[in-house]
Amino acid sequence: MFPAGLHPNENATIRLVLDAASNHGVKLYLVGGYLRDIFSGKAAKDNLPNDIDFAFQGDSAIQFAKVLADKLNGHFVLLDETLDTARIVFDNGKVVDLAAIVGESIKTDIMRRDFTINALAWDAQDPDKIIDLVGGMDHLKNKIVQAISENNLLDDPLRLLRAFRFQAATGCVIDGRTFDLIKKNAKYLAEPAAERINYELFKILEAEDATSTLIMMGEAGILEVLFPELTPTRQVTTNAYHHLGLWDHSLEVVRQAELWTKRVPHWVTTSLDKEIASGVSRLAATKLACLLHDIGKPKTWVITDEGRHTFYGHDKVGADMCEDISRRLKWSTALSKFIVKLVAWHLRPGHLFHQGPPTEKAVNRFYRKCGQDVPELMLLAFGDLGATCGPGLEGANKEALEKSLIELFNGFPVFISKQESTPCLLDGQKVMKLLDISPGPVVGEILEALYEAQCVNEVVGIEAAERFVVDYYKRKNKS
Repeated sequence: MFPAGLHPNENATIRLVLDAASNHGVKLYLVGGYLRDIFSGKAAKDNLPNDIDFAFQGDSAIQFAKVLADKLNGHFVLLDETLDTARIVFDNGKVVDLAAIVGESIKTDIMRRDFTINALAWDAQDPDKIIDLVGGMDHLKNKIVQAISENNLLDDPLRLLRAFRFQAATGCVIDGRTFDLIKKNAKYLAEPAAERINYELFKILEAEDATSTLIMMGEAGILEVLFPELTPTRQVTTNAYHHLGLWDHSLEVVRQAELWTKRVPHWVTTSLDKEIASGVSRLAATKLACLLHDIGKPKTWVITDEGRHTFYGHDKVGADMCEDISRRLKWSTALSKFIVKLVAWHLRPGHLFHQGPPTEKAVNRFYRKCGQDVPELMLLAFGDLGATCGPGLEGANKEALEKSLIELFNGFPVFISKQESTPCLLDGQKVMKLLDISPGPVVGEILEALYEAQCVNEVVGIEAAERFVVDYYKRKNKS
């Protein structure tokens, strides 16, 4: 029954835990994600799940977890005293969760679980059999996410969102009845803690095709519970530049960005794979910025007498709204700054080319101010351009803008290389001594201007740098 090399008895961590349980006189059942992953094909012999869940039958799962952590040199973590759940974290990255059985037996516990594919259990005393009371094995085979019951979903409303995480991560599809239950009860997703919502949300965004799942979340009303700021985007219609209404445009930007991730060079994927916050990659955060990049448009939407649609200042308004979202969802400072920055800056790559080819100074200034976030900002810019197909931007005009953005994108590593080899001719102390001035913003401004001049070879050598600084300061004082 078990795939070759994936039987629980062949897993060293599982065997250690079960042997300790036997010596301690308690009963454990292997449950949940480990079984789901090995039967869904997600796990392999050289890629076993790190998280292992056990249902505990005995006096106290928490007390046994403390014993187990001590015996196996793990780190004990209390999860929920009321629900009698605890965790052991090992230095090798393995995580073992213990939760007291709900009800009188493993069968009653299974019937209280969320989805059939998570309701599988394994008893070491009957090692070649899977306990499957609700058709979970068939649903894994047929790639279906099905709720066991409506009451089970509402026992923990986070399960309404978790269904979409399982769909995104496993390639399964939420069945019609479950989707209807989620849609009916979507409002209850406002109840779980923000930290738990973030975990599920960013796991969804990690998926290669998160867009399809986001579209279903929109159809179920889930997106608007999480982000009520998106609701007004449904009212913003198509216009000369946008062939889609704003709601659909926002989702299409995510899709286009995902398509671009398959085209970008290694230096970009290296950046996208890095964590911006615990458990959140820069890629997942960028996809959320893509979804939210135009939330400021409804508040700034004006249709002129000539029929033009304008959204002046929507980037700034949207960034402010993202700061509010960040506080509500309790994002880390780094995650908040990153998403707010991408939304605030999402027009800047295109604006560089509005008046024709930009100067080298302007391009270098863009690179410096955006800094390490250039790859992600450009991914948003490419997604936005790909989702903009109205008659006002098509054909040769669109192709020219895309070509310009690609050149801007490819120029960043060249700029970084040049930046690393550009010597520092004068520092702040030398500038203040040269000009006989005190510390202040003007010193930074002068150093910025000097560096710009160096980058385009207008200044070479210390003497030229000193002349540049003196002349710049004189011109500034005259203005």
